Amino acid sequence: MNSSALRQRLLRIRWATPLIVALLLASAGFLAAQAIISAGPILLHQIRTIYVAPSSDDFVLLVKARLEKWTVVEIASKPEDADAILTCRTESTIVPAKVVVRRTMAEVTLVDPRSQKLIWRTTKSGAFDRNILADDILEQLKQDWRKSAIAD
Repeated sequence: MNSSALRQRLLRIRWATPLIVALLLASAGFLAAQAIISAGPILLHQIRTIYVAPSSDDFVLLVKARLEKWTVVEIASKPEDADAILTCRTESTIVPAKVVVRRTMAEVTLVDPRSQKLIWRTTKSGAFDRNILADDILEQLKQDWRKSAIAD
């Protein structure tokens, strides 16, 4: 191989190497951005706005009233304006005893509206006063919110 052919080959390698490196970096950046976009739900303590999904049960209104008093989050009027969507499902049963007892089981969830992934869930049950049950659920949310902030 003569010297001019060798020089041309080296020149091709010189510009090809940075091009290959640039392409690799660009593809790595794209993959990292894609991972961030599809990373999943936000962390519990990052929630600032919650949309309370309508329910046929008035228990969700008890939970919403307590959320409105909690200064950490605001209630969104539309799901697209919220960091999380709160849903509430309840089931009441009558427990036979000397006195008839109405026992209510409530499951409350927070879901990321963008990824549709679960952020938080709790299930609680109580007898008699549904206000106490709503208080317990919000206290659990606050406690888990604090734990999430510490763990991050």
